[in-house]
Amino acid sequence: MERKVYVCSPLSAPTAEGINENMAKAGLYARKVGQMLHCRAIAPHSFLPKYLNDNIPEEREIALKFGIDILNISDAIVVCGKVISSGMKAEIEFAKEKGI
Repeated sequence: MERKVYVCSPLSAPTAEGINENMAKAGLYARKVGQMLHCRAIAPHSFLPKYLNDNIPEEREIALKFGIDILNISDAIVVCGKVISSGMKAEIEFAKEKGI
């Protein structure tokens, strides 16, 4: 069975352009992780912000829960980028608690 790897990287940015750049980076990280680890790499934040606005608290909460649900069924987590955001910190802690 193909392993699922959750890709954890920053999304938040002060501008919409910055968020779009981080979404693109997340997609790139997912492709690279998938190629390097021969797995199904999943980065929900590479596409979710197209549908859910990170600046609206209710929508951010839904997106964060979706990410945790995907992480919960993943076999591993790979952390990418130079910054650990608050959302990433929560994902990393969840992964540690679950032994992922």
